[in-house]
Amino acid sequence: MKTISAIAVVLLAALAFQQQLARAAITCSDVVNDMEPCLSFLQGDSAFPSAQCCNGVRALYAAANTKADRQATCECLKTAYNQVHALLSAARALPEDCGLSLPYPITPDVDCTKIQ
Repeated sequence: MKTISAIAVVLLAALAFQQQLARAAITCSDVVNDMEPCLSFLQGDSAFPSAQCCNGVRALYAAANTKADRQATCECLKTAYNQVHALLSAARALPEDCGLSLPYPITPDVDCTKIQ
């Protein structure tokens, strides 16, 4: 039930960003779909991200190949982070735990407009 509620909140937040992200090919729904398997890790219920989680992170990273896509992804991740009450340490560790290096941290205070 906790996961379903968290996903519903994230989807509602995604709708709020829809107009702002119209220029980007990636939508918040895409971000939520790719990141949903990561909820248990991000909320501290799992010590390590699952293979399915890492596959979603990699897919999202590969899809964000323009500045607009990276900024849109950042905004969606920032909103999701706040809505699902992710642990800061887990959010920061997730890319590296999945074998990726992101040029920005996934935190509630990242300025997405500065992402190139």
